[in-house]
Amino acid sequence: MELKSKKVTILGMGVSGRAVAGWIVSQGAQVICSDLNPLNKWPKGLAGWCDKNGVGVETKKHKVETCLSSDLIVVSPGISPDIPALEAARRSNIPVIGELALAASFWKGPLIGITGTNGKTTTTMLVDEMLKKANVPHVRAGNIGTPLSALIEEHTEETIAVLEISSFQLDYFPRTRYFSFTPPRFKTTAWLNLAPDHLDRYHDIKSYGESKAVIYDFQRPEDWAIRNMDDKELETWKDRGHARRLYFGMLLPGVPGAGLDTSLKKINVMWPDNKWEEYDLESWSPRGRHNIENLACAILISRLAGAGAGAVQSVIRSFKAAHHRLQWVVQNGGIDYYDDSKATNIASVLRALESIDQPIVLIVGGRGKGEDYASLAEATKRVRIRGAIVIGEEAKAFEKVLCNVMPVIQVRGTKNGKKTMRKAVMEATSLAEPGDAILLSPACSSFDMFKNYEERGMAFQETVRELGD
Repeated sequence: MELKSKKVTILGMGVSGRAVAGWIVSQGAQVICSDLNPLNKWPKGLAGWCDKNGVGVETKKHKVETCLSSDLIVVSPGISPDIPALEAARRSNIPVIGELALAASFWKGPLIGITGTNGKTTTTMLVDEMLKKANVPHVRAGNIGTPLSALIEEHTEETIAVLEISSFQLDYFPRTRYFSFTPPRFKTTAWLNLAPDHLDRYHDIKSYGESKAVIYDFQRPEDWAIRNMDDKELETWKDRGHARRLYFGMLLPGVPGAGLDTSLKKINVMWPDNKWEEYDLESWSPRGRHNIENLACAILISRLAGAGAGAVQSVIRSFKAAHHRLQWVVQNGGIDYYDDSKATNIASVLRALESIDQPIVLIVGGRGKGEDYASLAEATKRVRIRGAIVIGEEAKAFEKVLCNVMPVIQVRGTKNGKKTMRKAVMEATSLAEPGDAILLSPACSSFDMFKNYEERGMAFQETVRELGD
């Protein structure tokens, strides 16, 4: 399908919606931008841009009749696939596609897709740094930073797109036999892990995993699919797709991929042709085995993409974890404060707890995503949690689960996020002793009190730094 003269409706005017609108207009399509917010709450300048470029505007509702009059519907990932307008479009065989899927279809260079419940951003950042160090032409896009559609015009056939891809984005990759465009092709995919998440959108973990497994359908036999050998949840899809396999984790002898040494001090890579490489982790700074798993995966991706072993080792020595991902902030009164605001599911919280070898006071809570919190109480058998401060819409749910295994303090209120965070930090500090760690690892989304997890993390950091003033 060519876009010129086609009528295209774009649902959702977030970052990806705005980017794809600009590119589609440049292709000569007739565009309607639709968003649930009234026009005065659209991003600054967007309404004027629409008027200047002859772009139609629809507010407060995604109308069925608008979608039914379209040749193509492009959807932002946060919009649920089962809204009435999209269900009506599918019944009428009107193509529905996501911004990332559309941009990937038009991308001329190689595509790398990185997905998983946790660790996507860290792994994508590692690959980005390794390719930069090796001077391999590439861009970093997808669920991290710039939407791919904003970069289409700037790349060549040699430019690699390193994409962090969420399940929400993969939901809008049309199944290949229904693709209205030339389907994208991923030369390399990586599936890091699978744990319960977004169960407010998916029926269960299997349907959540199925959304991620779609990435395998866009590969050929000469491509590479990389998988975490230690994550048993991924076994269901071990035979999905036709790409060649590489693995990472505690690998058995003879399994090709990146094997973690039992001491976690090195990573050994064995390629299918039996050639070996060894990477030293003595200067590796991010905490936790999960970050070493992310690194192992990134090594495989980067080497396949053309980075030399020397460039990879150099990044291992210099890489720092991304903000709000088990980030050490400061020490006050002998207490260490960690910002893990990006931990929006139980699996990521458990990994954070197991990565800190100090008694912990945990700050947890926010807007729930349909998870069972019982495993957090079970964690007290393996990790010393001195107490929990529970916040946000899920505060009562956490208190109910945790009150029998540890002291729990509930901080009420969701209207003022900064004020609530300040109270939570003060309560946590009152429970902690010198030598302890206070860990913000919410296990929930931030949308009850903050715009995003970054704002939540900064509220925590600002408060703990003020403690030392």
